[in-house]
Amino acid sequence: MNDAVITTLAQWGLQLPPAAERRLGIFAAELLEKNTMMNLVSRNDEPLLWERHILDSLAGASVLRRLLKPGAAVADAGSGAGFPGLVLAAVLEEFSFELLDSRGKRCDFLGLAAASMLAGNVAVYQRRVGEGGPGAERRYAAVIERAMGQLENILPQCLNILSGGGYFLAWQSAAQLAKGRPAADAALKKAGGKLLETFSYRLPGEAEDRHIVVFQKG
Repeated sequence: MNDAVITTLAQWGLQLPPAAERRLGIFAAELLEKNTMMNLVSRNDEPLLWERHILDSLAGASVLRRLLKPGAAVADAGSGAGFPGLVLAAVLEEFSFELLDSRGKRCDFLGLAAASMLAGNVAVYQRRVGEGGPGAERRYAAVIERAMGQLENILPQCLNILSGGGYFLAWQSAAQLAKGRPAADAALKKAGGKLLETFSYRLPGEAEDRHIVVFQKG
């Protein structure tokens, strides 16, 4: 963790306990070690892993703490390399996280990293959101998603695995948010959800805000 990350976290009012910093350090080391074989993040992103991926994931911590009660179950839809779910699990020990991904090799990495981090609040499942199979009946207090696909395509699936009144948090860039989204609006209405809020933040060295759009299931 570098000075830019520490300063930004302080600006966000997010103080990481030493144990959380240790878990995140283990995660970063595991990812960089396995990246040459598994292509978990772009090679160009490796020097900016903390700023571009870990810190970006941590932007959701204050939102989840504000919306959820301790003990709540959170699903990370299309967890990939563990963003944002495994990062948030390292910091938010009061919640349980299920990391969902359809790719076996990614799930292998997530399981290995979670074990190395001693993250007892994490479970990993090889499952595509919206498909059947073991665990498909599970419902969550919140679903989180970062860079999984077009919002209109993932909204119905993510809202469908929420319990009543649950929250779907979607990470969005300024460009994505600026676009008109009639298809997403129509999908949201059909799925029985509503737009609750948009949480904005800025990462070090960037000129535009990023956003977490929060939807609520009816």
